[in-house]
Amino acid sequence: MRSRVSWGWTMGILVCAVLLAAPALAATDVSIQARIRARLAQAKLDANTHVQVTVENGVARLSGTTPSLVDSRTAERLARKETKKVVNQVLVEPVFRSDKAILKDADSAVLSYPYYGVFDAVAVDVDKGAVTLRGWVLQPWYSSGIENLVARVAGVRALDNQIQVESATPLDWSLRRQIYNRIYHSLTFEQWAPLWDKPVRIVVNDGHVILAGQVLTLGERQVAGNVALGTLAFSVDNQVQIEAPRQELPSPRPGRPSQPSSPNGGVVV
Repeated sequence: MRSRVSWGWTMGILVCAVLLAAPALAATDVSIQARIRARLAQAKLDANTHVQVTVENGVARLSGTTPSLVDSRTAERLARKETKKVVNQVLVEPVFRSDKAILKDADSAVLSYPYYGVFDAVAVDVDKGAVTLRGWVLQPWYSSGIENLVARVAGVRALDNQIQVESATPLDWSLRRQIYNRIYHSLTFEQWAPLWDKPVRIVVNDGHVILAGQVLTLGERQVAGNVALGTLAFSVDNQVQIEAPRQELPSPRPGRPSQPSSPNGGVVV
């Protein structure tokens, strides 16, 4: 009998606790929702951005539409300042642009990243406004920096970042220096040595070498490949492509560091 009474009291206490906690949770959700809405109102989002916010049990759900991928990401970032649990269902509906136009601007965005150099190689693919980034960079923050720039390109509705980070063993750095010096001190490529935007990009990962980029002739491609094959690299994958004839050398871009990297196929910028 006493056991049944004890059990009844326990269940009663639990029910009361739940009933008392419910209003508190609801009040917290309302508070979180209000703070997120306030942050969105203060943010400089596109005038055509319409984001709705609902919060239930501490989980913020964003819905609505925006013409910019950046604004969708900004809304999510601001919401996460108030709660770690955010579901972003905002639909990106950018002004229509052809994939060719988006690709051109996305390539330029990659090249505009201040630390993108000869040891970094990123390929851009575009399919109906959805952009995919592939390739290799020296540092993890290079990947996020490039992604942020590409996300700002008009017409991008989705972005998949598959960029990988190269390893940094003593062998890797020895191979980078050796291959770089042999290629850009050769008669074939010495004209490119002072310039920031070099035609052959050098990726080294765990002793394996990938050459990427674009050159003018088959002979240039072979010279770069032979240089890499003449080192202690475990393997060499020559992905350098031959482009249309250049009319003139590109102008140097001041203030850009000369650094290295490369991707898994595709045209690399």
